[in-house]
Amino acid sequence: MVQMQTVLRVIDNSGARFVRCIGVLKGTGKLRVGNVGDEIVCSVQSADPSSKKVKRGQVFHAVIVRGKVEPLRDDGSWMRTSDTACVLLQDNGEPLGTRVRGVMSTRLAGSKFAKVLGLGSCNC
Repeated sequence: MVQMQTVLRVIDNSGARFVRCIGVLKGTGKLRVGNVGDEIVCSVQSADPSSKKVKRGQVFHAVIVRGKVEPLRDDGSWMRTSDTACVLLQDNGEPLGTRVRGVMSTRLAGSKFAKVLGLGSCNC
């Protein structure tokens, strides 16, 4: 569950390490809470010093690719990870990085972010 002021880990190779959510675009509920597969607006909190794509303080759109506790699946199972992570997006909706590290949820398969799922190596 991601809401405003939530700090997320960035798992692509864009150069950002952590971002802070400043808005949930297509969330659910009155408080605009986002889950896996939702798009958010975020500000870069820490970045790699040698990065040319991303600097601290820049604002990007991102998609949530894994959560600490993911909602129940149709078969009754659920996946728990140690953190909530996202992938940064360009203005046209394409991923900013070229590789994605770590585990991602397969809930992205039916959405418009299926290309993000194809960049990763491990999908659960």
